[in-house]
Amino acid sequence: MVQLKKYELTEDDFERFRRLINEASGIFFDRSKKDVLRLGLSDRAEATGSGSLSDYYDLLTTDAERETELKRLLANLSVQETQFFRNRPQFDALHKYVIPEIIRRKAREHHSVRVWSAGCSTGQEPYSVAMTVLDVLPDPEGWAIEIMGTDLNDEALEAARRGWYPDRRLNGVDRPNLEKFFRQEGKGYAVAEPLRRLVRFERHNLVTDPLPIGSFGTCDVVFCRNVIIYFTHETAKYVIEHFFDILNPGGYLFLGHSETLWKMSAKYSLVEMGDAFIYRKPLPRSLEGRRFIPERRLRDIGLPPHVRSDRRQRGNEKRAPATPQLKAKAEQPEDCKKLESTGAPEKEMVRTGRLHLDLGEYDKAVTCFSSALEQNRTDDEAYFLMGLGLEKQNDLEGAAECYRKAIYCNEAFSLARYHLGNVLERTGRLKDAIREYRNAAQGFREHPPGAWESELEVFDIDALVNLCEWKIESLGSQEG
Repeated sequence: MVQLKKYELTEDDFERFRRLINEASGIFFDRSKKDVLRLGLSDRAEATGSGSLSDYYDLLTTDAERETELKRLLANLSVQETQFFRNRPQFDALHKYVIPEIIRRKAREHHSVRVWSAGCSTGQEPYSVAMTVLDVLPDPEGWAIEIMGTDLNDEALEAARRGWYPDRRLNGVDRPNLEKFFRQEGKGYAVAEPLRRLVRFERHNLVTDPLPIGSFGTCDVVFCRNVIIYFTHETAKYVIEHFFDILNPGGYLFLGHSETLWKMSAKYSLVEMGDAFIYRKPLPRSLEGRRFIPERRLRDIGLPPHVRSDRRQRGNEKRAPATPQLKAKAEQPEDCKKLESTGAPEKEMVRTGRLHLDLGEYDKAVTCFSSALEQNRTDDEAYFLMGLGLEKQNDLEGAAECYRKAIYCNEAFSLARYHLGNVLERTGRLKDAIREYRNAAQGFREHPPGAWESELEVFDIDALVNLCEWKIESLGSQEG
């Protein structure tokens, strides 16, 4: 049995590799994922015959085949966990609300539905979207249906194009869909032609490649689930802004269950659809009469009574200009220990901790906030931010304690109450979570942002109230 070579990832190499990977893909490895990065690098270093990870870095940056190897590394590091109809409430929302609303709005003129699945892995998500669209449309032949799946991993894209899945990978596909859209081949099933012809797959880098408007056009729906959690805050904001640009007015953005546009964009409306929350690009006033959707819930929308049978004839679309490159290096914070030794005021430590928090360096951020609190035990802002850092490190009890202290120092700190409710919900204390969500919603309505306004930035207060109310309703039914 061949013993795999053990590679050491030095501190200097860790910084060099994660900067290279971040600039190439937007993926950011914080210190909690250092071992994950080391294993991924070691696998490719072994495959290329590199004597050390430092040698492998030289290969990635100077070798004639460096671009090919970088693609292989990124494919090796990317997570490929996916399944059909993953997160069923979102697909229920797509089926019951989103597609019917798009059909109603576009039935008179534009007989087209375009969906982009960004980070599609081996194809289950875009094929699930295609099945949903075909199930809803009363006259599929009368519509131009285009679904594009993109990913960084060439091997995953090849598997998606083949469209063959073993039995164990078909969890989530019910019997009617299996019989209608798949054919049995060996010990698995292949996607049938009526479904396959609606979906195309391309390699696309969300950070470095231009928007695919030229090759695909603008979209009615974008799926990008469990992708931006691997980006820095700045990179995620950059990607979210580009999704806004490619979405048609009234278009929808589906994010992962744990992902939000917190501190990223106020351009989208947050709309409740059944058991899911979806982001929507508002319609112009001329189409909707207002900028944001006022209803907390999007009601069931019936299909249009008449759908013309002719397909939409699309002219040539202008190719999108290349997107500007991200900053090669984010602002680097000073180490909070140095600030402490020089007698810097606690607010400077809090500012430095914020930068660490945005960079995903949660251990450094927590250290900075702790140092700030040693100088001022009543700093509600520092307690709140420290809670965020601890929550990111999965120290839920520590995070809850910090949020409670922030509230003790400032009873009107509704945002801390909301996050405390989140932690209580995650730890199964539903009754306590409902209480905090109720207090948070009341606080959001009655008190101006005040001291925590900087934490809110451009986030929509109404969206937070809606989210709290939905949480109260949802958890109340679970508790009962």
